[in-house]
Amino acid sequence: MTLVIVATLILLKQEREESSINKATTKLPSGYLSRVEIIVLVDNNPNPQRPDLKTVWGISMLVKFGNTTILFDTGPSPQILKYNCKALGVNLSELTFVVLSHEHGDHIGGLSYVAEVKPKVKVYVPSKMSNYVKEWIKSLNLTLIEVRDSIVITKGVVVIGQLYGPPWEQALAINISRGLVILVGCSHPGVENIVAKAVKELGTKPYLVIGGFHMSSRSREDCERTVKNLLKLGIRLIAPIHCSGDTIRKLLDEKYNEYYLRAYIGTKVEINN
Repeated sequence: MTLVIVATLILLKQEREESSINKATTKLPSGYLSRVEIIVLVDNNPNPQRPDLKTVWGISMLVKFGNTTILFDTGPSPQILKYNCKALGVNLSELTFVVLSHEHGDHIGGLSYVAEVKPKVKVYVPSKMSNYVKEWIKSLNLTLIEVRDSIVITKGVVVIGQLYGPPWEQALAINISRGLVILVGCSHPGVENIVAKAVKELGTKPYLVIGGFHMSSRSREDCERTVKNLLKLGIRLIAPIHCSGDTIRKLLDEKYNEYYLRAYIGTKVEINN
């Protein structure tokens, strides 16, 4: 009898621990969004048209459509996130979700500002993120949601499940009529591998990939190989920021200009039908 009770308690404990993982449905998106806007809130690449914005090593992007607002990564600094949001007319108290690509400080450091303006907001993280980082997020009075496999978090929006870099990293995909808009943090597992996973699991062609490509120290040959791999996957626009480096941006500008979307701090990208 004692063994049965213990076994039952263990199973109940496991169910509680797993209840915060993949709370959204795992069905692929049945439809698509007609319009989406992306704003780069934090980046280390200055905007020549907006010298007032503060640059810092890190990345944060805002995604808006309908009544939904999603923050993808937060940059390293709550002060800079707050300053740039004010300068760009962004109100993070309107957030619906936060999605963190991975646990590095230049992607999660601004969370304390999010907690200040939107306490208890859901924060989607890779399930294999370090426990101490998960506990820190919960200590901020935010609602931690661990993601193991790719999940739909709202109609047309999917968190692409974690791949190993290191560290474990996830991405965000938005399904629009033109194809998938894929946001990446640092692409430690390889930007082409993240895009390939999204295409395979969602069965939809890619349209735009934007974010950090982790190629700042890579050769031109490596950068061109990555660009060619992305084009083979069907990508139409490539927007490298943050840790992507000047080499890939120069390559795109000189040789693949029709696929190059120039982006930096303050860039606003609007995609519609």
